[in-house]
Amino acid sequence: SSSPAGLSSWHLTRPQPELGLEEHPQLTNTTCSLVPQVLKSCTEFIEKHGIVDGIYRLSGIASNIQKLRHEFDSEQIPDLTKDIYIQDIHCVGSLCKLYFRELPNPLLTYQLYEKFS
Repeated sequence: SSSPAGLSSWHLTRPQPELGLEEHPQLTNTTCSLVPQVLKSCTEFIEKHGIVDGIYRLSGIASNIQKLRHEFDSEQIPDLTKDIYIQDIHCVGSLCKLYFRELPNPLLTYQLYEKFS
């Protein structure tokens, strides 16, 4: 499910700020969000079920992270209440970290680096 650039569809289907809604036929003014669905779903799930030590520090089981990623790649919104994710809650936090690591540009963009120094 990866594009030639190595980015999965979770990056390719989320709105890009430089593109208008007309370039994203699956989005409407009411469904468009600045927060990608993968992050919205995962953070809401973690807030409800993931109040455990090291939720973002500890890694989930690699196969569970990949399974969850595949579900986000192929479904609208996966069911995070499945036993596999409840029992390995760290895989949900790990998917959030993976999402940020694989962004084509850092969350705090290169243009901002000079302002930080």
